[in-house]
Amino acid sequence: MKKSIFLIITILILNSCGNNDSQKKDSNANTIVEEKEDTNLSSNSNNSSTKLHFNISEDLSIDNSVIIDLPSDKLTETIQSKLQSQGKSLGTVNSDGSVYMIGTSSTGVPVNRSGFITSRNIAFAKAELRAKIQILKLSGEVLTSERSSSLVSKNIQGNDPDVAKKASFIEKVATLADKSIDKALSELGVSDGEISSLNQSQKEKRYSENFYNYVSSYVGSMIKGVSVIKIAEGEVGSSDYEVAVCVKYSPEQQSEASNIKNLGASTETINSNVVNNVRSMSSDDLISKLGAQFFKDEKGNRFVLGFGQSSVQKSESRQSNYINIGRRKARLQAVENIKNLLSEDLVGKEISESVEKITEFQNGEESLYTEDNFSELIQSKRSSIKMNTMNIKDWKGNHPVSNSMVVGTVVILTESNNINFNNTKPTTNKTGTTKSEFKVSKDIEGEEF
Repeated sequence: MKKSIFLIITILILNSCGNNDSQKKDSNANTIVEEKEDTNLSSNSNNSSTKLHFNISEDLSIDNSVIIDLPSDKLTETIQSKLQSQGKSLGTVNSDGSVYMIGTSSTGVPVNRSGFITSRNIAFAKAELRAKIQILKLSGEVLTSERSSSLVSKNIQGNDPDVAKKASFIEKVATLADKSIDKALSELGVSDGEISSLNQSQKEKRYSENFYNYVSSYVGSMIKGVSVIKIAEGEVGSSDYEVAVCVKYSPEQQSEASNIKNLGASTETINSNVVNNVRSMSSDDLISKLGAQFFKDEKGNRFVLGFGQSSVQKSESRQSNYINIGRRKARLQAVENIKNLLSEDLVGKEISESVEKITEFQNGEESLYTEDNFSELIQSKRSSIKMNTMNIKDWKGNHPVSNSMVVGTVVILTESNNINFNNTKPTTNKTGTTKSEFKVSKDIEGEEF
């Protein structure tokens, strides 16, 4: 008998869980449900085809790191001013096909806690992804929406004599089962009050008004040649550190990113004055550099630099080993940034859900239930590129706000070295790289804006 009761309880619980899961929408970045255009709603469906590091305050020391303006506001103001002088705008497709977009994120770790530098790197990555998704939206996004509204008003007085009837055999059996389940629950330690609340029949509703709204935005595409232009970061009040990133896309950069062999720096470029200037930069200037950017040397040869940083675990013994580990992590981050500039397959989705339930019962009780949910899902699909790189500078310094020790690496994308480990026959080097128009920022010679 007890086994039967336990089986009934288990079935009831499983049914309850199943009903809840059936209402859930996709909310996992690893399993983003693709949204497709409903051609029935399209009028033309037959013809469709598919850092600058800004000093936000005068003093960025720990004692005076609280600021009023958001770094993203300062970055927006600065970028807009610069673009307007060139006849361009932020957040739109300009006449030359270029797009400049800003993304933001905040660190999960405050500046005064261990792990801040790692959290800062993650905030940068999230801000860059968000900016890229905004660029993809300019080429079109699939919008999916659904909403419903219901209202029922029901006023009942007295008992309906036509409702009276004899209990059927099934109803009697159900009543017996209920009593047996109550006994089983009591033996399992469930209080009488809880059992009583479970046995309460549903209250008769006098008034019910329900509303549900669902909207999602979906984009997905391979994107190439998106470079980091400027970064602004800073502490905003207590336990809030924001990182804002401006990225640039252009048809020229997309074309160059698609042809790695011509984009890789030659020996001449590697030894140019522009690259040597980067080699001589101080850690104070490099600590604000993240991502990957296009540059050109004094002869107009285009090349790409990747910047990476890592925190260093403090230890009373073998500290040098942790510094070396930090450098290797920084290099991996730098080459990853170059790879993401060359090509990244992105899928992004935003979901908003709103629910409101207003209920009045016959006994005078009232109930209000609301939900207001938002989900952001971004996935950069795994992809691989074979490329040649070389470290041009390793550096070590302290973050100006947290004073955390930071090690960094600057990596340059190079041309193929034509090394054949199975053949000693000498090979000839590739000729020069392609050239194109660009703008140079003020902080690093040769840095493209």
